[in-house]
Amino acid sequence: MRKLKSFTFIALTAFAITACSGSKDVEQRPEQELYNVGQTHLQKGEYSQAIRYLDAVRSRFPGSSYSEQTLLNLIYANYKTQDYTQTLVLADRFFQQYPTSRNADYVLYMAGLTNAALGDNYIQDLFRIDRATRESSSIKAAFANFQTLVKNFPNSPYAQDALARMAYIKASLARHELAIAKFYAKRNAHVAVANRVVGMLQQYPDTQATYEALPLMQQAYEKMNLKELAAQTATIIEANKGRTFAEIEKPAEPEDLLKQ
Repeated sequence: MRKLKSFTFIALTAFAITACSGSKDVEQRPEQELYNVGQTHLQKGEYSQAIRYLDAVRSRFPGSSYSEQTLLNLIYANYKTQDYTQTLVLADRFFQQYPTSRNADYVLYMAGLTNAALGDNYIQDLFRIDRATRESSSIKAAFANFQTLVKNFPNSPYAQDALARMAYIKASLARHELAIAKFYAKRNAHVAVANRVVGMLQQYPDTQATYEALPLMQQAYEKMNLKELAAQTATIIEANKGRTFAEIEKPAEPEDLLKQ
């Protein structure tokens, strides 16, 4: 037992010395060298090490000629390490420091991907649970990011992918609303059902989930004895009878677009 304790102490001491040495190395290197080392780690996919050196550039040399690109690289590196909270913090900081930057479209795109990733969940994927039925604030934020990008930068290289992601998100959000409408319907909350479906018609009129929600609205109106509204809904259902909707798959992550 004593030998084990001694070995542990030696190992921890060696680790501490190495850590201090590495920290000292970062503290003493000049700006250009720190930036170059960070870039090298970034290109190799060594994102944690890249963050270490690029953070040093940002903290030790604020306002330098590397500042904007360093911040862009940190956004990318933190996204790749799945530190999504820090990615969004850095994106927000970027817009505060560089509100008129030509790279604003890229940062909006990365913010959208990050918010979309926050809406993902490995366990839900594993058990094939539809994420659209879960809490949707992050995915709504992602939609807003992509929408702002497309509106303000229609010719951006990220615009087409953003549009594809908006279509996927819109379908997901519509399914989320349908799940809520069904929840209310089971509890005979007829006003809530009708209001929910009306909202779907306004926000997601061209989705399968909205079409599937129409009978719920018709039934809600019938239960409330609102015959005219029930008849109008029946007319809409009949007009869309046989309508098909293309399945919208989740876009793959476009690695070629991520690096800035």
